[in-house]
Amino acid sequence: MEQIQNAVLAAFEEFKKEFGENAKLEEGDEFVTVFNNCTLIISIEDGTLRERFIGGKPYRVDMSLAIYEGGANE
Repeated sequence: MEQIQNAVLAAFEEFKKEFGENAKLEEGDEFVTVFNNCTLIISIEDGTLRERFIGGKPYRVDMSLAIYEGGANE
């Protein structure tokens, strides 16, 4: 259980590097952290912090979606 807590803390350290020390998740927010052998999805749902680990490596697809890039649909 301690290893899971450490993984969540490490994920939040990366989140704060990206968004600032005082950054906080709000309702509906989520972020993903990729570890060597699993992926962690952290979100806020109904005011509760949720952590979901998915074992294995994520599939990689060489594709960009315009909705996340601010560009036109291709």
